[in-house]
Amino acid sequence: MRLLAVGALVLLVVVIVLGTVYRSSVSAHARAAVVLSTTLQIPVAAWLVRVVTGEPRLEERTIGGAPTTVAWPAGEGPWRAIVFVNGATERGRRHPAVRRLATGLARAGFAAYVPDVYGLARGEITERTVAEAVAVAQAAQREARDGRVGLAGVSVGTTLALLVAEDVSMREHVSIVAGVAPYAELVDVIRLATIGRYRRGAALVPYRADPFVRLAVARSLAAGLPDGPDRTALRAHLAGVGADADDPLAGVRAWPRERLRSEARAVVELLSNREPARFDALYARFSPAMRASMKRLSPLEGAGSIEARVELASAQQDKYFPLAASRALVAAAPDGHLTVTETLDHAVPSASVDEIAGLFRFYGFLLRSLRHASG
Repeated sequence: MRLLAVGALVLLVVVIVLGTVYRSSVSAHARAAVVLSTTLQIPVAAWLVRVVTGEPRLEERTIGGAPTTVAWPAGEGPWRAIVFVNGATERGRRHPAVRRLATGLARAGFAAYVPDVYGLARGEITERTVAEAVAVAQAAQREARDGRVGLAGVSVGTTLALLVAEDVSMREHVSIVAGVAPYAELVDVIRLATIGRYRRGAALVPYRADPFVRLAVARSLAAGLPDGPDRTALRAHLAGVGADADDPLAGVRAWPRERLRSEARAVVELLSNREPARFDALYARFSPAMRASMKRLSPLEGAGSIEARVELASAQQDKYFPLAASRALVAAAPDGHLTVTETLDHAVPSASVDEIAGLFRFYGFLLRSLRHASG
């Protein structure tokens, strides 16, 4: 039965590719098949894609301060453009799965821009991170065939893609925002990281998230502090904490606080807190400027202004962010759609036979996204 299921999946992809790439134009089904086969390295299908599509050309550029890989389709442009924003991975745009996705998009006929925006590889999300993502999207839009750009991402990369689509300079130039498992409000992520709960209406619901969420939140808050010795010391300490640490905030809880300035002390006290009843009061100690920055880093605040289609996908039980975040975002967006599929652990879909139905649901998400990106 396992071999039969694998064979059925391969046969479907092969039929889609063979049935479409030899037409005068490549359909959305063919594009989706090309991208999925290349990214997941599906046997036979990935080989077939390499045979019937041209070899992409990779270019390294710096755009708006962000080192960026651009994967160009074979042949002469201009091309439709997609900007893909990573999740928090140390290898950034050089992660093998990310490279395969970029080349898959290029084989499907898109110019794929993959930036390493400021702080993202370390899990630091700040307003500078968003500004660099906007700059890359602006450059891609100017170079695109139709003056529009698709935005895509995974995890916090999806959150950044949403924030780019909300930027006043980009709203009318975005064709699609597609991504996997974003967060919606940064304060909710901070709550999740510190007290292990997220807000559902008036209730606080327990949720077990990967410990890396705690580290990424701590790094982002430390990076958002005003320049000075407190910021420097906290960032240096957190940079030395391993991404796989079981308790990444242990050192923060032991941090001497008597010499900290008020803003840094508020951050350390909030990160050290484990009592749900104290969270709101501790968060209220952040300065108005810092709380305003947390709102600007929260796409739910401006999701109603997004003019493009929003396509999100998530697992029922994502290991980082609750499904409720994706539900809230698609509800707030004027044109939003959510795919729930257990083929996702968090970022990369599984080609496992056990998740064959979920993989087909993910294929539908990808198909719709690429159809909108194609204009």
